Amino acid sequence: MISVNPHLNEEGLAKLYENYFSYRLDDKNSFEKRKIMYPIDRDWISKFINKGKVLDVGSSGGQFLSTFDPKKWERYGVEIDKNAAEYAKKEYSIPVRVGYFPELDFQEKFDLVMMRGVIEHFSDPISVLKKCSEVLKPGGYLFITATPAGDSFAFYIYREKWHLFTPLDHLHFFSVDLISKVLNKLGLYLIDRHYQYEETPYANPKEDYAKIKKDILLLHSGKHDQIDISPSFPGSIMTAVWKKKS
Repeated sequence: MISVNPHLNEEGLAKLYENYFSYRLDDKNSFEKRKIMYPIDRDWISKFINKGKVLDVGSSGGQFLSTFDPKKWERYGVEIDKNAAEYAKKEYSIPVRVGYFPELDFQEKFDLVMMRGVIEHFSDPISVLKKCSEVLKPGGYLFITATPAGDSFAFYIYREKWHLFTPLDHLHFFSVDLISKVLNKLGLYLIDRHYQYEETPYANPKEDYAKIKKDILLLHSGKHDQIDISPSFPGSIMTAVWKKKS
């Protein structure tokens, strides 16, 4: 387990994310890449479950949820930013509750709970995983994707120059095995894992491999200061699904 220490508490995080949604919309390059990634993530989880009641934790403006067919899915979101929640309602007719997920009460249970690029942003991720287990139906699925992998080769090589190491908002760096140890105690077990790379719009295998080879040689020569920020690389982003025991 790798964590940023010290890191922002919940009050600080709330301040940090006050206007984040407008920034996300303004960053057109990243927005277009995420639009490519959303169906890729949806299709991967659809191999395991393809209908039911779904809750997206950290749903932003509902863009990812909007790729789930409303004829098959009853779609809900949770978001800390009220502007993002209002956007999801206006653009996609998706109801999104505003608040800190572990503190919210849910009357309903869900067939699928998702966190896409979210778990690493919580200061207390264990409480979040516990809440996921609570709101899942027996036999339901927990889907975590687009999450930096703390046991990745690129992180090991680049350390603070890893492009996914952003200490203000990425507070914790997990592995699938570590999350599985926590979830096993909560009655969930791992079904499958995947590390997206070549299918993503972020990958350029020829350039990425050439850069990391060059940077490893620089490290061995004691020239750490000459290394730039890391490229995308296999194993850096984890995707996994767990199932709650019936």
